[in-house]
Amino acid sequence: MALLKFFRPAGNNDHEQTLAMLFDSLEDVVLRIQHGDRLDYVNRCWTGLTGISKEQSLRRTLTSFFHPEDIHTWQQTLSDIAESRQSQLIWLRIIGPDEEIRWCEMRLQSMQQATLYPLSATLCDITPQVRADQVRNASHRSLSGLVSTIPAMIYRSRNNLSWTMEYISEGCEQVTGYKAEELMDQPQLSYGSMIDPQDAGDVWRQVQEAVSNHTTFELKYRICDATGKRKTVLEKGQGIYSESGNVLGVQGVIFVTSSA
Repeated sequence: MALLKFFRPAGNNDHEQTLAMLFDSLEDVVLRIQHGDRLDYVNRCWTGLTGISKEQSLRRTLTSFFHPEDIHTWQQTLSDIAESRQSQLIWLRIIGPDEEIRWCEMRLQSMQQATLYPLSATLCDITPQVRADQVRNASHRSLSGLVSTIPAMIYRSRNNLSWTMEYISEGCEQVTGYKAEELMDQPQLSYGSMIDPQDAGDVWRQVQEAVSNHTTFELKYRICDATGKRKTVLEKGQGIYSESGNVLGVQGVIFVTSSA
């Protein structure tokens, strides 16, 4: 109860019990840390997070619960507090007795201006949010990997005569001879300028007709790539619309069907 004694007036057991009830009612972990990272107070929520009782926890250092890769972050945070005397917010991983990893957001500060220790900290379990982000990132990496292997150009463009590209997959180079970054939002070079002049009018007309009718389009036309080679491509796409129905752009995929 060292942390409680730090706050309570001497001899006031009722005050100590009130503080204990207050800390234990919180949904976040409350800690007090002494020199050497030794825990000398944890509230009830700590046991729920780690699976370790208060009594067992107070015999250990806080860093003994950390993922080894996060100890450097902890040490750097201590240095930042000692230098700035301001609270710090960090993310780190707590490892329970069953080796389950819990991601936590920690708010850490010194309790005295003159010295670094004792430190007080609160821990919020953010594992569900982090796992959701990890799933999304894994899905994004998987999708990006899939898209990058498709021998075609997946795109999103503005609905203008230049077909100004806002997104292009890596397959762009196989179709046009240009890298994606060379074509995206480039006023000097556009996909529209590669379309054979004899085909450009029909391409524009058919896309506008499909966009106006909210239907998909399928076109076959000729382009001239970065090396001057003429290619026949097949494009399938559709319009992109706002909630109010305004046309935001066009998206689709372009394959090379033959080259001269």
